[in-house]
Amino acid sequence: MLDKIFQELSLPINTQRVFKDLIEKGPSTARQIAERIGVPRPSVYDNLKILIQKGLATERSEDNKKIFAIDDLGNIPNLLQSRIESLRSEKESFEKLLPTLLQHSDFIEPKIKFYSGKEGLQQVMNHIMWHRNIHTILMWPMSEMARVLGADYLEELNHKRIKRGISIRGVYPNDAKPDFKKYPFLGVGGGHLREIRLAPKDMNWQMGYWMYEDKVAFISSSKESFGFVVHSRDFAKLMKTQFEAIWDISKPVKPEPRHTDVFLKDLK
Repeated sequence: MLDKIFQELSLPINTQRVFKDLIEKGPSTARQIAERIGVPRPSVYDNLKILIQKGLATERSEDNKKIFAIDDLGNIPNLLQSRIESLRSEKESFEKLLPTLLQHSDFIEPKIKFYSGKEGLQQVMNHIMWHRNIHTILMWPMSEMARVLGADYLEELNHKRIKRGISIRGVYPNDAKPDFKKYPFLGVGGGHLREIRLAPKDMNWQMGYWMYEDKVAFISSSKESFGFVVHSRDFAKLMKTQFEAIWDISKPVKPEPRHTDVFLKDLK
């Protein structure tokens, strides 16, 4: 746990070692620390200076010697909060810059990334959750996707999706009407930001895709367990054209609030 916190605070490795030594051994001189962790004394002083500047260590004189000790450990949450605020500020700055960067997306070469295994496929879905307030479309054999990705994961994914304002228009195979009682997170309607239709009876498929912006994420059946993401504006336009044609001939799925409202209440 401490190692992860130190990484979030961007503490160098030797600074972490000095800090841990002070926690374990208590007040010490730089010489004592250097001997215990096997780091030259000048380097120990440099790392102690970092800890002092961050409010994690103190220095005092005793018998003409400099003694170093841990400062208030309660300062660590304050440092983490400062880090969070800094990252939030950087994120907001990037979001303001993003529209300008996207104007040049026509010059980006088409890209294809492959993924395998359950974790890899979940990573494909996680990438979609990096976005906010976008409209997406999907061709989704829901029962098969629940087997591939896991129902618990899909429920968590839908929590994130709704909170991020990511709406869906989706087409399911005709024999794959959502089981709202078993999976209340599959609800349709305004609060769920999801509109679903069932394809004509002669249309069935085991592989699904989810299209967002100019990317199309494909997820295979549980038998094959692989996925890939195509980043291409022309390809995305082609897939959207095909989707709209199927959407127009598909039958809308009606909401069942008695089963799915529970899921929306959990979001509040």
